[in-house]
Amino acid sequence: MMNKQKNSARLLPRVLRNTYGVIGLGTSLFILSNTTFAACTYTIDNQWGSGFVASITVKNDTSAAVNNWSVNWQYANNRITNSWNATLSGSNPYTATNIGWNGNIAAGQSISFGFQGNTNGGTVERPTVNGTLCGAAVSSSSQSSVAVTSSSRSSVAPSSIPSSSAIPSSSAIPSSSSRSSLAASSVNNSVPANNFAQNGGVESGLTNWGTTAGTVTRSTADKRNGSASALITGRTAAWNGLTFNVGSLTTGNEYQVNTWVKLAPGTPDSVITLTAKRVDDSDSSTYNEYTRVATITASANEWRLLEGYYTQSGTAFQHFIIEATDTTISYYADDFAIGGQVVAVSSSSRSSSSSSTAQTCELKAPLKWTSTGPLISPKNSGWVSIKDPSVVKYNGTYHVYATYYDTSYKSMYTSFTDWNAAQQSAHISMNGSRVGNSVAPQVFFFRPHNKWYLITQWPGTYATTDDIRNPNWTAKQKLLQGEPSGALDFWVICNDTHCYLYFSRDDGVLYVSKTTIGNFPNFSGYSIVMEDHRGNGNQYLFEAPNVYKLDGQNKYLLMVEAWPSGPRMFRSWTSSSLDGPWTALADTDSNPFAGNNNVEWPSGKWANGISHGELVRSGYDERLTVDPCNLEFLYQGQAGNGSSYDTIPYKLGLLRLKK
Repeated sequence: MMNKQKNSARLLPRVLRNTYGVIGLGTSLFILSNTTFAACTYTIDNQWGSGFVASITVKNDTSAAVNNWSVNWQYANNRITNSWNATLSGSNPYTATNIGWNGNIAAGQSISFGFQGNTNGGTVERPTVNGTLCGAAVSSSSQSSVAVTSSSRSSVAPSSIPSSSAIPSSSAIPSSSSRSSLAASSVNNSVPANNFAQNGGVESGLTNWGTTAGTVTRSTADKRNGSASALITGRTAAWNGLTFNVGSLTTGNEYQVNTWVKLAPGTPDSVITLTAKRVDDSDSSTYNEYTRVATITASANEWRLLEGYYTQSGTAFQHFIIEATDTTISYYADDFAIGGQVVAVSSSSRSSSSSSTAQTCELKAPLKWTSTGPLISPKNSGWVSIKDPSVVKYNGTYHVYATYYDTSYKSMYTSFTDWNAAQQSAHISMNGSRVGNSVAPQVFFFRPHNKWYLITQWPGTYATTDDIRNPNWTAKQKLLQGEPSGALDFWVICNDTHCYLYFSRDDGVLYVSKTTIGNFPNFSGYSIVMEDHRGNGNQYLFEAPNVYKLDGQNKYLLMVEAWPSGPRMFRSWTSSSLDGPWTALADTDSNPFAGNNNVEWPSGKWANGISHGELVRSGYDERLTVDPCNLEFLYQGQAGNGSSYDTIPYKLGLLRLKK
């Protein structure tokens, strides 16, 4: 690779200006009419064994607005593995700066960001948070100039840039977006949909693999999958890294990118970064061709996932770089993957979600579906029904958690790679397990915690696991403080800043509670989303709320089960925000989202009504993305009558949206 050599005398003023803009310090740091103070609070949100989740809140306690912020702190033993809602730099001490949307703190308001870390054999620490905003005073001025201190920025040069260029701050490399990067050691894989990386697993020699400097070899000494991995040795500078070529990328399109990394034996934990590199432009004084995609702390003891999102812009794409801040360490990389839009789309249809489709499909009423026959039916001794499914497609396998009834309501798990094999797969009861019975479950992977979450009811609780294939989850913990009586069918979805907990009470009202990403899974209080008391008062907004983010669109889809005049069906609404307002899409008995009136049964009608279920997601994490071009809905169908509601023989079938 030809590295872009820049004149350091010309470069320094330009980069300092760029750095101030990134870390939020410069002539426009404060807009105020009097002295400004902000309080910086460090909070332990959750802790377990060798890990913890914490958050820092920066509150503006005055009547003046604060524009852009930067804080720093240091541990004795603890180390951070990933973060969200801030740009994190350094490897202890750490510096956090605002991202685009949370740089302004209005008077009396606060912002919070979070992170996950390891205790490294010590206890969970509560360090002091420092920075110009943390209790410091700035004299009155309309544009107060603030000097940059060494504590407010990293002294590490951008690792993609040759050290001879003398870059003063790693902040000069912009992050690809406000998304947090992911570091998962316990997740089996995270292959993006539509993965078009060739030889990411290093099975065909070193095709597409290379280095910016140092030596790359195909190593069989350690690998995550298959027979080999890529190993870089002989590094002499931070910018010496592995490269991977994915071909050309389309301007304006977003890509999910990841690879697994592991340090050479005996190497202490070290920071590894993933950077996107474009072809050099004509300006020799800037480094606009580099975009930081993700950062993690890698280990010599296990493979860890380095994952983030990249949107192509500027000059033509060149390659991705996997590099380390420690200048001489050696490390492995394996299973490089990239997915996303591969053809140009209009700016109005570009997605901020984990979209893997090149096509954008608008949902328009009336909708039409076809149904399979029953795919999952009671087969274990004494089981009467299977209902309330949650389905996650992960690593090519469908994982289904559901309710079953024998003499009481219990929960089950099954998995399969083909819907036609679902009935032949083992139906495993969770009765007697640590988590116990988890009725009306919802399952998703929460990236900030690197854990799978199971949400259930009676009362609203959550449990976690590191392996979705193992139905022995942790013991349940309370989900909603102040939960009202009769609450059921809890549903969680998150955007980049908050998580939302929707639920019903069989009273014609849809409710929601809201918390920050950093505070999840702790919810408190609730408000009303909508209510409809026609009929007997509850039948138009009954149960089973579902909310999803539509791939390729700035739009959310809300579904609620109802029974206006006959068998159960789903009504639907859309909104550009999880806070609403919601606009009706298909919400009547004659024009439902899904119901008897818009479903065809090629193999013969076996179910009366479309009841509690889930759409099959395009992703598996807390954003709950679905592909509107290929909607599938796993639902419970009433396949007969029972002596009571409990004994109705519900079975699970799959709806597919007609195009």
